Amino acid sequence: MILGILHSLVACGEPHRSSLPTMADAGGHAAPAAGSSPTDPTTVEGVHHGMPAPISDATMPDASSPEATSDPRIIDLDGGVRAWVDAGRVEFPGEITLETGWLEVAVCRRSTREHESIVVTDAVPSVVHAALLLAGLEPGAPAAWDEATSSPIPPRGPRVEIEVRFGPSGPDGPEASEVALGSMIEDARERALPTWVFAGSLLRPNPPSMGAGEYFLADYAGTFVGLTTFGDEVIAAEEVRSPETGVDPPVWRIRDGAVPPEGTPVIVVVRRVSAAE
Repeated sequence: MILGILHSLVACGEPHRSSLPTMADAGGHAAPAAGSSPTDPTTVEGVHHGMPAPISDATMPDASSPEATSDPRIIDLDGGVRAWVDAGRVEFPGEITLETGWLEVAVCRRSTREHESIVVTDAVPSVVHAALLLAGLEPGAPAAWDEATSSPIPPRGPRVEIEVRFGPSGPDGPEASEVALGSMIEDARERALPTWVFAGSLLRPNPPSMGAGEYFLADYAGTFVGLTTFGDEVIAAEEVRSPETGVDPPVWRIRDGAVPPEGTPVIVVVRRVSAAE
């Protein structure tokens, strides 16, 4: 079962390493408060009570019984998520949510961070995570805080490229084209475009109100593709930057004229970067 894969591959902490719900301290980044308890998914900012139930074998995709497709190496999962098995490619649907403005994330789940994201999706982060596993990618870990050195630990994982497909007759129409997500973003510092890794978010023990088990943090926080560092991203920007403007000033914004109109349906394409690339 995919849940077993998640348990074995998703990083849930290392010695002197803790997750980063915030990134602010006197050194420019923030460690979590000492002795803090796991985040209660019912209280994550921007999350409403309609979010999914805790992860269980019943709610995770079952790779042993994929829907039939014309290509046996393609598996369709819930919410329009599609995995090319062992080919390092995953697709899921979304829509444009912003045309201009500053960004903290690039892709988010609906009802979470639309006010600071280019694309919003109804897909569930843990399902996209499972699709990336089926596509042959192994997650690393989101950014964390090294208590021994009082410094951030950058996210790790296989490098991925992200494209957005859209067109006048829809993302699968004959005139649709794929545009690099990074080309829609500019850095106010006039530096290179963001680079991303499959970090894999985190599993956390359920709070008492949810009963026994664990939950997938990104399902509640909604961070599919990050730019600033929340520490819960499925796909994380390699550069560690705090979302707290008093710590790190905003640098990521939408490039003028690079994004189609708000509400445009799109397909988000994630693919593994080959060694040659």
